[in-house]
Amino acid sequence: MIRIAGATFSFGDLTLEESVEVVREIGFTLVDVGAGWNNYHQILPQEAVEDPEGQAKRLRRVMEEHGLEISELFIMHFGKPINHPDPEVRQWTRGMFEGMATFAQKAGFESVMMIPGHVHDDLGQTPQQAFDTSVKELRTMAAMAGEKDLQCNIEPCVGSIAEQPADAIKLVEAVPGLGLTLDYAHQVQLGLSHDEIEVLHPYARHFHAKQSAPGAFQARPDEGTIDFGRIIRKLKADNYNGVVCVEFVTNPDLLDAGWDFKCETARLKQILDEALAAG
Repeated sequence: MIRIAGATFSFGDLTLEESVEVVREIGFTLVDVGAGWNNYHQILPQEAVEDPEGQAKRLRRVMEEHGLEISELFIMHFGKPINHPDPEVRQWTRGMFEGMATFAQKAGFESVMMIPGHVHDDLGQTPQQAFDTSVKELRTMAAMAGEKDLQCNIEPCVGSIAEQPADAIKLVEAVPGLGLTLDYAHQVQLGLSHDEIEVLHPYARHFHAKQSAPGAFQARPDEGTIDFGRIIRKLKADNYNGVVCVEFVTNPDLLDAGWDFKCETARLKQILDEALAAG
């Protein structure tokens, strides 16, 4: 069964308590929660690592008060990509991930998501070194997550070592237990068609939904080039049993252009709900 979720980190610099008010008002009953940097910090990683039981209890209380369930913990990274060339940085990141996985387990998340890393050419890292380092780190992280009954996912995003479908597939196949959180918007920016993106579906354990168009990472739900009806039909045909999370990201330029991210999120939820109901 496909479930539609909302993202607590889609509405600017809000606290957890403020953001769940918004997603619940839109009509979501399932959410992804942010625990990274900038707008993605409804859960502060350092606090969750230092007090996983207390922060998990806080999260469960807030969700129960609003009748919400949780799906994926959107970590991204902890300020430094997971494949940083410095081994001391990577050791610190592994420790942070282990603490966050403990928090995620106690809170009841289904999965956690990281960014796969990029090539640090300014630090002398080659593309192959970047890939190999990500594989090594993600093997550790996926194993940690698996021990806590969590799915570990990475997002094949623009600028990362896994932005191209072939590279994302190569990475997932090199790391036992790893899956994808797939967001078509990233591949649309590469000029890829739906056919070219759909090859990633067998590896996807979670989906993000935001409208996009070439040259515009985010577009209004009725104005972009992503065919969400087609995506839902494909997922149904493939017997996908997971979550599609509406995940716009607040952008000052779009706010200046008159966007209301609550309205855009609600409209995309409506499009997805209608596609699901179409049978």
